This record gives sequence, structure tokens and C-alpha cells, in this order.
Amino acid sequence: MEKNLPAAGHEKNNHANCTLVSRSDTKGFITYANDALVEASGYAREELNGKHFNTLYHPDMPPALLDDMKLVLKQGLPWHGIVKSLRKDGGYFWSEARVVPMRKNGETIGYMSVSNKLGENLSPADVARAETAFQHSTKNCSGWKKLLSVKNGMALGIVFVTLMMIAGGVLGISGLKLSNHAMRALYYEEMEPVRAIGRINFLMADNRAQVALALHHNPERSHGESDHSLSMHLAVIEKNRKEIDNLWDSYSKLPRSGAERQLSDEYWLARGRYVEEGLKPAKAALEQGDYQAAESLLLKNVNPLYREANRKVESLLTHLSSKAESNFLSVAERNENISAIATVGVAFGILAVMLSGFFFFRGTVAPLEEAINALERITEGNLSDTVNSSGYGEPGRVMAAVAVMQINLKVMMDEIRQSSHSIHEQCHHLNHTMMNLAEHSEEQHDRVYQTLDSITRSSNELSKLARDAEAVVHVAENSENLIEAILAEHFPDEHSQAAPPESEGGALPGDREQNTAESTADATEKDSMPVKHIVPNAVILGNREVTQMSRELYVAARVEAFSLEEGASQMNQVASLIVENREEVQGAWATSQRLEKTANELDKLVKYFE
Repeated sequence: MEKNLPAAGHEKNNHANCTLVSRSDTKGFITYANDALVEASGYAREELNGKHFNTLYHPDMPPALLDDMKLVLKQGLPWHGIVKSLRKDGGYFWSEARVVPMRKNGETIGYMSVSNKLGENLSPADVARAETAFQHSTKNCSGWKKLLSVKNGMALGIVFVTLMMIAGGVLGISGLKLSNHAMRALYYEEMEPVRAIGRINFLMADNRAQVALALHHNPERSHGESDHSLSMHLAVIEKNRKEIDNLWDSYSKLPRSGAERQLSDEYWLARGRYVEEGLKPAKAALEQGDYQAAESLLLKNVNPLYREANRKVESLLTHLSSKAESNFLSVAERNENISAIATVGVAFGILAVMLSGFFFFRGTVAPLEEAINALERITEGNLSDTVNSSGYGEPGRVMAAVAVMQINLKVMMDEIRQSSHSIHEQCHHLNHTMMNLAEHSEEQHDRVYQTLDSITRSSNELSKLARDAEAVVHVAENSENLIEAILAEHFPDEHSQAAPPESEGGALPGDREQNTAESTADATEKDSMPVKHIVPNAVILGNREVTQMSRELYVAARVEAFSLEEGASQMNQVASLIVENREEVQGAWATSQRLEKTANELDKLVKYFE
């Protein structure tokens, strides 16, 4: 890779309104540069092609910033920043650059850079921030933000809601179990003793009542009106005593605190005295029929001992009631605490859901709305707005795709602009060439037809000459026959000795010229000499020479006439080709007009997106 050497120069902003476009391969070597970049960099196009793109960056550009650019591009995301570019002459210029990866079939095939807001179009504050960033540049350390995605957010949301439901369920079930356990403990540990002691106290009172009712069976007082016997009361007393023993055995097995144990023991001692000193003697007296002793025992022992035991049981029941109330309050407080914890958990869950929803909206919905707004601006033809592609996750990818699409459209518009300009230039050159060609074609057409007219006239003259020569040949042949007849008549002997006829090919050129001269001399002397002085052989040869020359003149004239006719035919073909070329030129002119119209439409399209 080429490295930048220290550069010194002044800032040059001669191309502030241009858009610099370049493409490079995956290794960073430039494969395309538009005219604006060629002009702004000071390099020739041939010098830029194959040059590594880092050589166009000023040495002030920190390596960490370039490494950050490479890291972002390798992640398939666009990079955006303010760069300082180096010219060939050592000067520099600032620009806001966007570099995006070019992808095909899911693979990166190169990178494309678009720079605008050159030089004076950048605010001094932007340049100052860029210079500060150059001095304090650090590598990108926000890799954890890559985890912020809709997919991860949905997964975390599902996990969070599931954990909240599990926590709420565990808390509710645990609270219900604690409440059930507390109620069960309250019942068995508090209410069951109260019920047992109350039942014992009731049975003790019932036994006392049974003794009192048994006294009504005294024969001295009753008159046999009772519908049951004394034994029934005695059986009830025995039955109650056994039930009291069973209840006490059950109660004594329950856990008891120190005060409860003391009070219960005191009560049981009082109950024992009540049984041993009052109830049993009274029952024995009733069994023996001593109603007076039984009544005395009821009044002196049973009732006082019952009242003493009743006082003891009231103290015990008061203690048990206080203990039950305390436990009830404790259970109620625990339930209130569980309710408060559940309320706090629900409030925390609601707050967490609201906060996560807010951040989800901020990180997902808001970027998507921004992407929609950016797409709407692009559809309106606005490609100058900056698309924020610094997001993460799926919304960040959407914004990155929008930014890449915007840059691709910018590059396409720049290429269309250059193509349209080239079409205009080529059409202008083509129109000028076709105009010259049309003028030359018209001139050539006129000249061809003038030449064709001359050839036609010459051909007609030659045809006429050939016809005349043919007539001369016929006349000469007739004259030859006539002369031979005259010579045969006047010079029979000499005519037989005349020179033989010439071969088919005719006389040689030298002989022909000599014979012609002799014939001419003979013809000159004919008028002055009589017939007897005429030489027969010379007359015949002269006449034959005239015939042969007339025949050759006829053949030559006919051949030349045919040649001129062939030339006229070829000239007609040339004229037809010139006419066809003129039609082709007119078609090319119409095509050029259509191309110019297409270029104008492309200009309108480019202006729509400017």
C-alpha cells in the first residue's frame, strides 16, 4: 500500500460545487474516477486508475480514522465523515465524504466514494471539529451497540416478560402458600386449642348440669313424671369425662409456649380437683341414691371448683385469643407485605416495559420513520440531505441501505450528467459532420449528373459515328465490287495478276500507311491520267484500305459507345448511392435529433434530483 508523504500547500476550493465520485476494488485501488475528481485532484485519469485511494488522503488524516473507516466498511455499513484530500501539486481541500460498499450476490465487490460540500460549502465549525477529531482520533469502541437490534430486543423482551411472569407467579404462589400455611397454623395452633379448651369447658359445665339434673330424680321431690332414668345422666357424665380426656390428650400434643403451658397446666389441675373432689363424689352419691349428699357436694364442691376451673380456663382462653390475634395480625402484615411487594413488582414491570418500549421506539420506530422521510425526500428528487446511517441493528441497516441507495443515485445522476454532456457534444459534432457531408453530397450529386450528361452526349455522338462508319463500310464494300467489275472489264489481264486479297486480319500498319499514301497519290493522278494509265492493283488495294479503316472506325466507335454506356450505368449507380447516402444522412440526422431529445430528457431528470 502506498503511504502519504508530508505535504505542504494551500487550500484550493476551485471545485466547491462539484460531486467527486470514485470506485475502487476490495483492496482500495481506484478503478473509476469522474471528471470532477480528476480535475479536483490534479491527477490525469490514467494516473488515478490503479492508484490506491489512501494516497488521495492528506497526511493529517490519522491512521486510526482510516482504520475506523475500514472496520465500518468491512461490516457492510456506510462510512461518513469530513476528510482532508491531497492534490498532486501539494495543495489540499476539505470535503464531506461518504464511502459505501458495493455488493453483488451478497458479497462485497468494491467500494464507492462520493464527496460533496467541498471547501467553502463546509462551515468553519465542521472543519474545526474535523481537525480536532484528527488530533484526538481513537478507534471505534462502540462494538457493544451492535447487539442493539430488533431481533435481540424482541428476544430480550420475551425473556424479560417471561421472567416477570415467572417472578410474579412464584411470588403469588409463594404468597398463597405462606397465607395458607399461616391460616392453617392459625387454625391448628391457635384455633384448635381454643376449640379444645372451649369444648372441655363446655363438657365440664355439662357435667355439672347433669349432676344438677340428676337431683330431680330424687323420689322425695319427683312424682315419677320424668321420661328418663338417672342412669342417663350418669352415662352422659362418664361420656363427657372420656371426651374431655381425649381432647386434653390431643391438646397436650400441640406445641405450647411457656405462658400457655403454665396456664393450661393450672387449668388442668383445677379441672382435676373439680373432678376428684366434686364430680366423682357427687356421681358416686347419685349412684348410691344419696341425693342429699349429692346435692351437698354440688353446692359445696362442684360449683366452687367449677368456678375456679372456669376462671383458669378464661385466663387460658384469653391468652390463646391474644396469641391468635397476634398471629393473625402477623399473617395480615405478611400478606400486606406480599401485596406491597407484588404491587412494587407490578409497578417495576410496568416501568420497565414503558422504558423498554420508549427505547425500542427510539431505537426502532424513530429510525424507521427517519428512513421513510428520507425515502420520501428522495422520491421528491432531493439527494442533498444527509442520511444518518450511524444506527445499529435492523433500523441501522435500513438507514445504511437508504444512505447507500442515495449515494448510488448520486453517482448515477453524475454519470447520467456526464453521459448527457457527452451525447450533446457527440451530437453536435455529428450534426456538423452530417451537414458538411450533406453539402458535399449535394455538390457531388450535381457533378455526377453533369458528368453523366456529358457521357450520355458523348455516347450518343459515338453511336452516331459508329452508324456513319458502318454506312461508310457498306459504301466501301460496294465501291470495291464496282471497281473490280470495271477493272475486270478494262484490264482483264492485269486484273488476273492483281495482288491476292488480304488475310482476315488486314494489312500491317506500315503497309497500310504505304498503301494509303499510294492510294492517295493514285487518286490525285486519276483526274489527270486516262483510264489506261491506272494501275489496277493499287486501286483495289486503296479501296480495300478504305474499307478496312471504315470497319475499324466502326468497331472502335461501337466499343467506345459501349464503354461510355457502361460508364453511364456506373455513374447512375454512383448517383443512386449518393441519393441513398443522402437519405442515410437524413436518417442519421433524425437519429441525432432523437439522441439530443433523449439527452435533454436526461438533463431534466438530473435537474429533478439536483
